[in-house]
Amino acid sequence: MSSSSTAGIPVVPEGPDGPGAPDVTVVVAVREDDRSLGRCLDSLAGQTIGAARIEVLVAGAVERSPAGAVAPSPDGAYGMPPDDPPLAPSGDARSRTRTGALTEPLSVERTGTLNQALDRARGRYLFVLDACDFLGREALSRLVDAADSRGSDVVYAKSAASGAAVFARTRHRVPLDEPGLPWELSAAKLFRREPLLRLGVRFAEDVPAGLAEQAFTLEALFRSSGVAVLADYDYRFTGDAGPGPGRRSRPARDSSAVLAAAAGAPGGLEDLLRGTAAAMAVTARFTGPGPLGDGFRVRHFAHEGDVLTGPAFLKAPEPVRRRVFAGVRRLVADHLGDAVLAALRPGLRLRLSYVRAGDEAGLVSVLRYEAGHGVPPLRTDLVSADWRRTGPARHTLVVTARTPLPHLGAFGAGPVRLTGCPEAGRVFLRPAPDGDGTEIEVRVPAEAFPPGRTRIGLSTVLLGTEHAAAVAPGTVPRQARGLRGLRPYRLGVGPDGTGGLVVAVIPFGSRRAERSRPPGLLRRAVHPTEHA
Repeated sequence: MSSSSTAGIPVVPEGPDGPGAPDVTVVVAVREDDRSLGRCLDSLAGQTIGAARIEVLVAGAVERSPAGAVAPSPDGAYGMPPDDPPLAPSGDARSRTRTGALTEPLSVERTGTLNQALDRARGRYLFVLDACDFLGREALSRLVDAADSRGSDVVYAKSAASGAAVFARTRHRVPLDEPGLPWELSAAKLFRREPLLRLGVRFAEDVPAGLAEQAFTLEALFRSSGVAVLADYDYRFTGDAGPGPGRRSRPARDSSAVLAAAAGAPGGLEDLLRGTAAAMAVTARFTGPGPLGDGFRVRHFAHEGDVLTGPAFLKAPEPVRRRVFAGVRRLVADHLGDAVLAALRPGLRLRLSYVRAGDEAGLVSVLRYEAGHGVPPLRTDLVSADWRRTGPARHTLVVTARTPLPHLGAFGAGPVRLTGCPEAGRVFLRPAPDGDGTEIEVRVPAEAFPPGRTRIGLSTVLLGTEHAAAVAPGTVPRQARGLRGLRPYRLGVGPDGTGGLVVAVIPFGSRRAERSRPPGLLRRAVHPTEHA
């Protein structure tokens, strides 16, 4: 699909609809209460590429109508905002922009859904634009020239004030494993239409529009023969953004804030689940296991997965929570590998550990802790460390810790890790006395420790998330007397000065061992009940 040239004059490739087809079809998607269609069309009429090379199709979005949105027609397509001037029946829109500049007549037609717009499009390229957005004057000319000169099937176009890493510089022939590509999956890009037609790439009509665009863009990317990123111009302006002071950009339709707001609406959480599953299925179909697919799966879980297991889940009615939890658990089982997990933030890894374990109540408890404290319950506190008599002159070290993490015992072996402890140590998990979190008890026989000083630690480990228990300030060293064989020893345990514990097993009469003990350890008078 790359162009060639004769005598320095580029040869424009013939489109699927013949040599008379426009260069680009811009599908303007009217969503919710978008009332800026006129400004959007003005920006298209003023394009330097020339109105004769542009076809505009105004389409409604196939998505759930939120509160205050323009209601869909009986056939499921969203209509035009009521205060926008109607389009001319002939399809030739305004020849004068709202700023008074004369332009060529712009071909504008109504259509229904995005897929109906795909069926009617005649341009060699396709660009999907929200009605509340508008383009820089040179946008389409630059995009088409870049695609023609380099044979790109998909061209990313930088929006105004975008700080996305993928737009750090202009590049052609960008590999699909480029880290920034998965984070920019809206359909506001230039797509070569011939591959879309030939391969049957369509918009999903049973998921929210933003996620339908994501699945569409993913398939177009994976099937493309070349991807370009243009960062040399402000191609698109969103919302109130534009040249001049005081302009604000509206958040992208697939931003975390927008997704979270939509998920909080009735039916929104299940819509998000369905759309996320569709996007993940596309990634799995075209990538399989490995680094390429993992880069996109990180995006799916870090973005949509975070919303699916966030505050909207906590606020949802119990039947909805149950269905969404089951759906997210399937996504975790099918798509969440260790490499993807390691790339997620700790709080999200923690949530997904409860999803993987099938512990819906545990996830709810974690979310309630987050709501009350503003941080995930990634903490463990050492409550006490003391010697317990277990026989005549025999003692066991008992270390007790507390974590707000619920139901640790449901995770089987391995949620608690000991460091420095002999293998004889045993871990017991039980619900905290007040029912909030888990109480951890570690027991190690005194004779399992070697003579001298041993530093020990305790940490909780869940699905790649590990955090060490900390000794509370002011913890008092404890000591006892016991026997190892027939020889008497002093036993001590106390803070090691770095947040952990140190155990001292010192034979009576060992001055060297006495001099090496930490301050305060073994200096407290022995409680009468601790004597052998």
